Amino acid sequence: MKTQRLILISLFTIFTLQLSAQVSIGLKGGYTRAWEKYDVDVPEDARIHVQGFNIAGMIYLKVNDHLSLGVEPGYVERGAACVPGWNVIDPGFRGDTELFLKYAELPLMAQGQLPLFNQKLEVFGKVGYSMAYLTTAFEKITDLDGIAAPTRSKLDLSSDDRLNRFDHGIHGTIGLSKSLGKGRIFIETAFYSSVRDADRNNFSRNRNLNFNLGYLIDL
Repeated sequence: MKTQRLILISLFTIFTLQLSAQVSIGLKGGYTRAWEKYDVDVPEDARIHVQGFNIAGMIYLKVNDHLSLGVEPGYVERGAACVPGWNVIDPGFRGDTELFLKYAELPLMAQGQLPLFNQKLEVFGKVGYSMAYLTTAFEKITDLDGIAAPTRSKLDLSSDDRLNRFDHGIHGTIGLSKSLGKGRIFIETAFYSSVRDADRNNFSRNRNLNFNLGYLIDL
């Protein structure tokens, strides 16, 4: 409840800023490399990441030349491979099991920006916090003996309580933008670190790196 209250207060603060603040809206998306942080040793040759994509809308208020506040509601694919404890019969690492977790999320962001070359270029960094909701989950199992074909099945989240539906964590971003038309095109690298376990029964914090391309237009 404290986290939800903080998010509501932050939203209210952002959208009640002075009306003279410059508003920008935009869209971004790109490649996501996701994994989970475990509290057990990972085999040296283990591949623990999965690949996906992310897409998000953006609404920002430019407070001054060096500070903007905004929200980035979107969709991101997270998950992990080589999942420990997922098999109740053999609770060690299963190199043949991959999880694909699809979240709707709402990051609240503070952005610091530094205009360069008469504002034609801009370097920026962002930090923020977000809530996320698990909408869909899949697991992929590959036969290590190579006899059976890999199987991919959708998990019934309404009856299977192994996974936490709600997630929350910290975002950090660095990027570079260039003026283009009435707005700016940008590239960015973003990191997410969850503070809650994805799997209720194991230490399993979501982590991901996003490599994005986007466009912001000033209203």
